[in-house]
Formats: sequence, C-alpha cells, structure tokens
Amino acid sequence: MSIDTTTPHIPPLGRSLPAAAIAAQLNAALHEHHAVVVVAPPGAGKSTLLPLTMLDAMPQGRIVMLEPRRIAARQVAMRMAQMLGEPVGKTVGYQIRFERKITAQTRIEVVTEGILTRRMAGDPTLEGVNCVIFDEFHERSLSTDLAFCLAQHVKSILRPDLNIVVMSATIDTQAICQAIGARAISCSGKIYPVETVRTNVDITPQQIPEAVAIIVSQAHRRHEGDILAFLPGQADIMRCAELLGDNLSPTRVYPLYGNLSAQEQYEAIAPSAPGHRKIVLATPIAETSITIEGVRIVVDSGYYRQLVYDPASGLSHLETVRTSKDMAKQRAGRAGRVAPGTCYQLWTAATELRMSEQRQPEIMNADLTPVVLDIAALGETSVKTLPWLTPPADLDVIKASRQLQLLHAITASGHITPLGRRMATLPCHPRIARMMLHGGQPQLKALACDIAAILEEKDVLATASAGASLLLRVTSLRDARRNKRLGPWRRIAMVAQEYARMAHVPLDNSYPSAEDIGQLVATGYPERVAKAVGNNGIYQLASGGTVQLDPADQLTGYQWLAIASLHAGNQGHGHVYLAAPVDIADLDSLAQWCDNVTWITHQGGIVARREQRLGQLVIQSKPIDIADNDQLTRIVCKAVAREGLSLLDWSDEVKTLQLRVALVAKWHAELSLPDLTTSHLLQNADTWLPLYLTENSRAITTVAQLRKINLAEVLWNIMTYQQQQAVERLAPSRIRVASGRHIKVRYRPGTDVPVLSVRLQECFGMTDTPCVDDGQVPVLMEMLSPGFKPVQLTRDLRSFWHTTYYEVRKELRRRYPKHAWPDDPMQYKPVARSNKPRHLQQQ
Repeated sequence: MSIDTTTPHIPPLGRSLPAAAIAAQLNAALHEHHAVVVVAPPGAGKSTLLPLTMLDAMPQGRIVMLEPRRIAARQVAMRMAQMLGEPVGKTVGYQIRFERKITAQTRIEVVTEGILTRRMAGDPTLEGVNCVIFDEFHERSLSTDLAFCLAQHVKSILRPDLNIVVMSATIDTQAICQAIGARAISCSGKIYPVETVRTNVDITPQQIPEAVAIIVSQAHRRHEGDILAFLPGQADIMRCAELLGDNLSPTRVYPLYGNLSAQEQYEAIAPSAPGHRKIVLATPIAETSITIEGVRIVVDSGYYRQLVYDPASGLSHLETVRTSKDMAKQRAGRAGRVAPGTCYQLWTAATELRMSEQRQPEIMNADLTPVVLDIAALGETSVKTLPWLTPPADLDVIKASRQLQLLHAITASGHITPLGRRMATLPCHPRIARMMLHGGQPQLKALACDIAAILEEKDVLATASAGASLLLRVTSLRDARRNKRLGPWRRIAMVAQEYARMAHVPLDNSYPSAEDIGQLVATGYPERVAKAVGNNGIYQLASGGTVQLDPADQLTGYQWLAIASLHAGNQGHGHVYLAAPVDIADLDSLAQWCDNVTWITHQGGIVARREQRLGQLVIQSKPIDIADNDQLTRIVCKAVAREGLSLLDWSDEVKTLQLRVALVAKWHAELSLPDLTTSHLLQNADTWLPLYLTENSRAITTVAQLRKINLAEVLWNIMTYQQQQAVERLAPSRIRVASGRHIKVRYRPGTDVPVLSVRLQECFGMTDTPCVDDGQVPVLMEMLSPGFKPVQLTRDLRSFWHTTYYEVRKELRRRYPKHAWPDDPMQYKPVARSNKPRHLQQQ
C-alpha cells in the first residue's frame, strides 16, 4: 500500500498541538522506511493528532493503534473523534476487553489487551491493515512486546509494506530503530516548569495512604488547581479517600483505577467545572496517554503494583515496588500540562539515587503461558527465534510450554491443538479459557463463566470470615443477580455476562454444587489439585509444593481441593485464597495411570505399584508383580549408588581389601589396579554389581538379600587373576612367623606401613623383620605379651633382640613367671600354643 507524502490534513482542533509540526515528516519517513519511531513529550498530541494526519496519506487501509491501558484507549479514541467532529465508531473507533465501538466506516481502530494478537491468530497477514501504531511503548507491557514482535515477524515474511510506528515520551530510540530499520522523529511540547518538592523521609508501602492524604491536604491549602495523586492500587486509593473524607469540601475526591466503570472513569478525568477543584487518586493508569485537564499539582507516592511471576512455583502475585526514574518523570510531567505546577515526591534524594533508570520490561518477569499460546496459534513452534526486542528467558518459555501441554492446548512439539485454538480466541488467560471450554452442559458452562469472572476480578469477599470457599462467592454472585442488587458484584456480573455471551449460554442463578466448581477449577489449574496432609489445614499440591489453609476454614474438612488462587510462601507453606472441594472421580480425565517401581529402604526394598497419578499426587494404587529382571537390577543399582553404605555389608575384611589394593596401586601404577574406594564403587554400582543381583533366576529386590552379598568376594573378583596374584604377593593378607602360624596383617588408612600384631614368644628365632612390597617395606611389628597386650613396637627385629628385648623381658618375667623368657631369644624355639582372647581368635 502506497503512502501519499503530500501535506497532510490537520483538523482545526489539532493545529495548535506541537505534533502538527512533524506530521508531514512522519508521512515522508513512512513512505521511505515503512517504520518510524516518534518521541514527543506528554501533551504534544502524538497519540491523538498524528494518527489523524495519516488518514489521507494511507487512503486504502486501516490504522490499528495499540494502547497498553483500557482507559487510555477509550479516551484517545474519543478525543480523536472529537477532533474530527464525529461520534466514536465512525472514522475512529476502539475495542477493549468486552467493549467494541467499531463500524464498517472505521479507519482508525484503537485496541488493547491482546486484541491485536488474537486478531493476528485468525489473520496472520493483517489484511486491510496499512499501519500498526504502538503508543506509550516505554511501558513495555507483555501484550505490547508480543504484538510488536509478531508485527515485525509478519512484516519481514508476509507484509513488507506494513507500516510500523512506535511512539513514546521516553524511549531508547536507537535500539528500536536498529531492530526494525526505523527512522527516529522527535518534536518539542508545551511543558511548563514543574517545581519538585521532596520529603525528607522515606515511607513504607503500609504508610502510603496516610502519607498521601497528608501531602494532598497540604498541597490543597498551598496551591491552586486540581491535584493528581499516584498510589499503587485500588485498596490504597480507597483508604486514602476515606482518610480525606469531606475535609477538603467543596473539592471532590475521585478514584481512578482499572476496575471502575467507564462512566466513573470519565468523571475522574473530565475537566472541573469553572470555579471548582478536584482531587484524583489514581493508579499508574494516569501516567501516560490520558489527560486530566486542570491538574497543577502531582503527589507521587513513589510506588506501584507489579505482577511478579515465580517460574519455580508457576504462580504470580502482586508486589508493591519502587517506581523507576522514568516513571517518576512521567508522573511529574502531569503537573506541567496547562501551567507551571508542583510535584510532591514522597522519597528522599538518597532513595532516588538507588532507583533504576527505566522500568523493567514485563516480559522479563511474567507468566508467558498466554504468549506461548498466541504464538502457537500463529503456527509458530519456536518462541526464541522470533524477533523479540527483549527475548524471554528459556526457563520461562519451558515452564509455559509445559503448562499448555498440561492444559492440552499444545503438543509436545509445540503445535497448537484444536482445543488450544479455541482457547486462543477467548480474551482471557489460557487457564480460564480451558475451564470455560470444559464439558458441554449449558449449566456447567454458565458456572465456568461465573467462576472465571470471580477469579479475574478483585475478590469482593476477601475477609477472614469468608474463608477460601469459591462456592460462597459463586452463590453470593448469583444471589445478587437474582435479587437485582449487584452492589460490589456489578463488575464481576458484567464480566460473567460477557463470558456467557461468548459461550452462547444463558446466565444461571441456581445454586451450584461445590464439587462442580472444584471440577472446573481442576481443569484450569490441574497442578493445583491438592490432597490433605493430616488434619491441620496442610495440603500437598500436584505440583509438589505444600499450601496452608486456615484451620478454621470450612474447606479443611475435605480431603481433596482444587485451588484457584494462592500465594507461594517464601518460606514454609503457601497460602490458599480461593478453592473448592473436588471429587476424585472427576479427576480421571486429568490423571494418568503409570507403573511406579521404586526402592524404598524403610519398606524393605523394591516396591512396585500401578498408580493413578495427578502430578505428584497418588489418587489410587494397587500392587503389581514385575518380572523384568533388568529393570529391577537397574533400580537396585540406583539405590545402592544412593544409599549403599547402609545397604551392603562393608565388613572389616572388605575395608582391609580396599586398603591393600589402594596401597599396591600407589606403589605400582603399572598394574592398573581398579579403584575400589567406597565412593567410586557406589557411583559406579551399575558396572560391577549386576552380576551378583540374581538369586534362583530372580532379581534381588530386598535389603536383606543385599546384605547377604559377600562384598569382599565381589571386590576381589573385580580384579583380573594376574592383579589378584600381585596384590596377594605385594600386600599379603597374612604373614608367616617363626611359630609357623600365619598372622593377619593390618593395613591402615593414611600410612604405607602395615602392622603385624603377634605374641613376642612366637617370634623367637626370627632375625629379620617381615616385609611387604617384595621386601621393600618392613612391617611395623606390634609385640604382644602372653595376655595379648602390646609391649613394644619395632620395624627392626634384629635390633630389638639385641637391645630393647632385655628391658621388656624384665617386665614380662615379673608378670608371666611361668613362661620362658630366654637369655638368647635367637636360639630359642618359638611358642605357638596359646589361649587367645575371643577378639583375636581369627589370627
């Protein structure tokens, strides 16, 4: 599609906006590059004017503009329609979640929240779309990053003529221009000076509502104009509004957050009536895009709520964290839109030094399950090869892929299933989509729609007395709907109605079964099916972790739960927020049968059972007989590698043999003796043990059988015959002494010198010290008394007889007078007979 580079038409209401000066330059750059990065400060008109100036330049196609927030998408579309003097839905329309104002005449579509990516799943070529605009790109939301990546992918393969425009007030233009081959265009804006007033103390997240209320009150007294205060979330806003009350009357206080109705949001951002003031307490949705006329004072708490994903647990939770410097700059700029203003920042200069320069892209810390499903819906199986501006982490992609396989949305190869394709068309998380597509009964589908709305929106009954029962919440919603008194259920009822419309089922206000709720939750959160461990509210999850339910909660009486909402604890157990009991019979479609053959020492050895499992939970099992000896042998070898010190008989004979072989290996490396150390044997049990794990043609499977194995014989046979002979010669197990007896040699760890403990009387007549290693190493002779008590150590027997013997003989003659103690021991016949103590019987 060609681009007309003539001077663009600028609506009268936009001619005074700074962005008007770059309109012609923008169209010329698109004609040449088909990709442009626009940098303009807040209030310059980049979001509202520039798309209108592109209409004449692109007469044949539509312009799709992506906004990261619903309230901004609605206001931007309304402002553009106003500048054209038309109603929304004619030339300019918008589509956000559960709200669409687009007709056949619409040329500019402002969309958000994954709508573009779902549209691309059905139409990968984006037929009829000439340009895609990414507004407020600096926010780097997950859906924006995905849409930007897919748009580049489509442009590079299918649509080289597709125009891409990236717009922001604060952005790294160089990186994006390099990524998409774009030209950068910037313009100045009408930003008035803003005085920064910083507090001299830091506040904690718990102090935010009180601190903001105090500063708002002070600013209201000191300055003119409307006040915009930034707080992290809805709860903080409601608490701050409560603290302010009517103290600043007639100035009105307006909350502004995502869950408000369109009318309530409009009232918050509409200009104040002449002579009146207002205070807007807003979440970060008021940072960019939307304009709140009349704001002269900004109060910035310095915090925002960030969704943090833990890939280890597969759970996401909101955390209140510090803003970045670019966010603080955006917020402060809101005070200088119409006149000089003031920004109160509730942090110290020292804290600002520690703040990050820019916010972190959401893709670095988010649940990627929806992303992987959207990519699979486009026919792509490799997430990492796509042209990401910030590539996702490998572990996060793997986790997301496994989750989608568990939901039967994609195959092991990454291809989307028919069920997954249906899931990808729904405007919700794949878990919610899987739950809504479960079963075919209208009542069950209507129940899924109610559960989905409750899970996606703020918990109306988030109190200790309400417990974690999803049944209570569904019943309360249906009671409110039946009695036509929605109150706090209004938003949830609206979402449920939209889901019911998509599912083509009527709303149902009958009282549901708790087990039906559990069944639906289990289909969307199969790894969060949990089984009670004892009676204290502790449950084990199918994913392997444990969670805690309040012991007083009525759900603690159930053995099985399906948990929809929980928080993973940093230490100990996670906490359950929303759950329902589940009938294990309803888990058949989620569970799998498998044979579990494993070694359990405290149960005596190998245990073989056929189990129906959901993750790490066993639903039911029965014993089976395993005849595969090879399989059993492998299991035993793994058990020995893990617990071999207690499973095998490591006798003194075994330990002595290990020392003998190690000593000879040290002396004679040329023999290439095997490593018989305990650690090496255990690590390599599968190479030497299998030959000894069969008994009467059946594999050994018990602890008792293992302990009967003659380990000394096994280790001896690991060596060749020649090696055995060498060991016996160089490090003999026994040495013959003068009495004719063969005395056991003691080999000791940490020394090369073995010990020969022998009665002195048996050595009469011996002139030389016995040696090992072919006569190279004399043994240490431990001379014993007739009572087998040590009396002398020597490695020089000849010297002993001529010197020390006579000193020793004096004591021995006194203690053992009935024994002969000759003057010349070299000529005396050795004494072999003795009544040996039991512990020396083996010598």
